[in-house]
Amino acid sequence: MDAETAEAVDTLRAEIHGVEASLRVDIQDVRSHTDVVAASLRDDIQDLRRHTDVVAESLRADIQDVRRHTDVVAESLRADIQDVRRHMDVVTESLRDDIRMVAEGVVSLAAKVDTLRR
Repeated sequence: MDAETAEAVDTLRAEIHGVEASLRVDIQDVRSHTDVVAASLRDDIQDLRRHTDVVAESLRADIQDVRRHTDVVAESLRADIQDVRRHMDVVTESLRDDIRMVAEGVVSLAAKVDTLRR
């Protein structure tokens, strides 16, 4: 190999070593950055888990409140239904009495009309 070629090979070898060293530094920087990003993501995941737990607990409490309210409303409706039933029983009995009186009046009038026709 002549001197010029040997010098070119040495120059190329030095450039390759320089690029290799630079790539190693860049790879190490990327690894370090990846570690930082991974740690940050782990922290974010933990924060999300805690937040999810808080939201889930809040939703459970809200569901319990709705259930209690539903129970109160249902009991109130039951009481209202019973009141309406009692009222309708009174109204029905009153109507029966009114119908009975009207029927007796019709019978009485029918008897009078029969008497007058004779």
